[in-house]
Amino acid sequence: MEQPKVTAVVFEGGQARTPLDEIIAAIRKEVVLDTIEKLLGVPEIDRVLLATNIEDLAKSASRMGAVVDFESSGGRFHFGRRLREIIVRYGIENVIYMGGAAAPLLTEAEFSQIATTLKRERNLAIMNNVQSADLVAFAPARAIDEIELPDKDNPLGNLLKDIGMRKVLIPNSGRANFDLDTPTDILILGFHPLCGRRAKLAIDGLDWPRDKIRLALEVLRDTSREIAVIGRVGPPVIQYINSNMVHRVRVFSEERGMKALGREERGEVISLLGFMVEELGVRRFFDYLSRICDVAFIDTRVLFAHMKKHLSDWDRFQSDLGRYDLIEDEWVREFTKCAVEAPIPVVLGGHSLVAGGLWILAEMVTKEREDSGYRHNTFILSR
Repeated sequence: MEQPKVTAVVFEGGQARTPLDEIIAAIRKEVVLDTIEKLLGVPEIDRVLLATNIEDLAKSASRMGAVVDFESSGGRFHFGRRLREIIVRYGIENVIYMGGAAAPLLTEAEFSQIATTLKRERNLAIMNNVQSADLVAFAPARAIDEIELPDKDNPLGNLLKDIGMRKVLIPNSGRANFDLDTPTDILILGFHPLCGRRAKLAIDGLDWPRDKIRLALEVLRDTSREIAVIGRVGPPVIQYINSNMVHRVRVFSEERGMKALGREERGEVISLLGFMVEELGVRRFFDYLSRICDVAFIDTRVLFAHMKKHLSDWDRFQSDLGRYDLIEDEWVREFTKCAVEAPIPVVLGGHSLVAGGLWILAEMVTKEREDSGYRHNTFILSR
């Protein structure tokens, strides 16, 4: 009996509004092409399809051998309807869906395992995140007919689970959780040895400041240092650091799920760290933070939401880059300036920084030490 075929479907689109958006979009295009090249090299994947509204990306992907479904910009994009339309139009049997910036560090071997599982089993949904996946592989693809079509990709995996499909998680790792939401994520990707060749060339050519990440890496490479991780921090990344490194980690995790639960939208975000910043003032906060740790990774979106800041991407992203002189909001400008001038390296970003970003930095350092012959010799018993 012939095995069902697997199609990898990559979505990448949008429209740049500012010069910074244009730079980010250009990097993402190179990431997408690296991913397509990787997918085309997996024998178990029968077809690679790119859905996009970006003309030059469409042409490049087509030349590489991908099928391209081009839809020019116009009208309101609805993720679920678009994915179902593609599944039906191309007669897709089993599908690996992923956003263009999702999991750029997954390997051909990992994609091969996903595709092989889809060919071998039925009625399952494989995803890279237990709550908010941006890579979802499912068999059969027409199970999409049975769900309420979501307007974005994050709920897709759980919607498929809710109709009785077996939920399967990709083995948890920094690489599985890492995606590109912010400029900080892009810079971290550029440091990683598995960064695709196109993306690496483009990232290396950026004039963005990256000294804070470089200094943070040096602290992680040292032994028995104090690391602060602040924001929507989940247990897996901290467990990884505790299992593979000898640092002391100060963790303050709050407001996980603030977007998914609608708390940010309703203005309900309350942050204890945000209250501390208000009481001490920004400069005193960073002075005190510098007394208790050697490096800090901060998910600033919790603090911004606590302060009732409705910021543009421009201000958020310039804050991530530490370019405070370009920030329009006065409070965010002061916050960013004080972070840049703090006595310790402070890395600013979003949720992805304190999840996949920090995790892959820790994985990099662990791999470097293992390659030099070091063994931490800490293991977790299987259940």
